[in-house]
Amino acid sequence: MTPDFGDDPLSRRLATELPRHAAPPHLRAAILDATRPRRRATWLSPLLAASATAMVLILFGLTVLPRVTPADPAQRMVRAVVSEHSRALMWGARRPEIIPTALPWLTQESGIGLAGVFAGDDRLQFSGAEPVYLERERGIALHYRDPDGHLVTYVVLPAASLRLPDRERVKIDRWRPVLMRDSGFASWVWKQGDLACFLVSDMVSSDDLERFKDYFVRVRSTTQPFQAY
Repeated sequence: MTPDFGDDPLSRRLATELPRHAAPPHLRAAILDATRPRRRATWLSPLLAASATAMVLILFGLTVLPRVTPADPAQRMVRAVVSEHSRALMWGARRPEIIPTALPWLTQESGIGLAGVFAGDDRLQFSGAEPVYLERERGIALHYRDPDGHLVTYVVLPAASLRLPDRERVKIDRWRPVLMRDSGFASWVWKQGDLACFLVSDMVSSDDLERFKDYFVRVRSTTQPFQAY
């Protein structure tokens, strides 16, 4: 079909003399294909939604699932003491009572008395005492700070049937406490009668451990807990 160029002489001349070439068949097919509406992959959206839901559920599960509770009673008590120490490290004592003024109240609240107590010195500064409730037992916690800012927590809990592993014992002066570790913290654990005593801190390196032994001696040699009732 010859296009209509009107009555203009130039237009008529172009209409008669200008060469014309037919469009190749593949060009027509490409144009038609480009103008067709594209179909969306209907299966993709549900798949992405399902994957996102599964990821959310996995992340939620990781945050709410409890850590595996140790079967060993000593390790279980150490974990509870470390958790209490971590809470005090982040937020401080709930009610930092002063020794010896608060001893009668602490004994009443915890059921544990202190015939003697380490009140601090030039190496460990006393920062507070409070009753605690760990592993379904009432106890007492004393908190100290050393010159480097390490929090050192001393905890006493009733534990008449608790047996400590001999293979973990460490000779320190005239005592042989057990060294136990949990969650990046080190704990000295020993028995005084029917009471279990714990001294916990984040002092886990070789150099820190030597100082931690010295702290154990200071606390152990002066603190005498007893079960009041």
